[in-house]
Amino acid sequence: MGRKGIQLTVGLLIIAGGLVALAGVSFKENLVYYITVGEYLDRQAALPAQGFRVNGNVVKGSIVRFEDGAGVSFAITDGKRSFPVVYAREVPDTFKEGGEVVIEGSKEADGSFHARSLLAKCPSKYEKMGTEHPAGIPMDSATTQTPGS
Repeated sequence: MGRKGIQLTVGLLIIAGGLVALAGVSFKENLVYYITVGEYLDRQAALPAQGFRVNGNVVKGSIVRFEDGAGVSFAITDGKRSFPVVYAREVPDTFKEGGEVVIEGSKEADGSFHARSLLAKCPSKYEKMGTEHPAGIPMDSATTQTPGS
């Protein structure tokens, strides 16, 4: 391999190394941790200021809607512990007391969590412990009918 071949190989290795380093930094900046309420409360001090999602349920009786209509404050729980959340945007239609939510945002000095996004999970309307059809007909009493019978 001549001198130009070595220079070309070294140049390509430097470019490839730079691209890998750039991709790694970019990936790390966009990494979002997914944690529970308990994990959030246990690891608050060690968590980054941003870049994580917390999953839990809305505490019944905790929802306070903002007077201007866009946004709410509420508490999120894992069934044992809870913490306050502020969300200053339009809430999804499926957001309700006791409902499961995933919030993404940042912790604040006052102890509250300021959510940038709020995902309200809704239970499937067909979830009935597997005992009924969507129309409400018990599965064991459903019969198959053939045409003309």
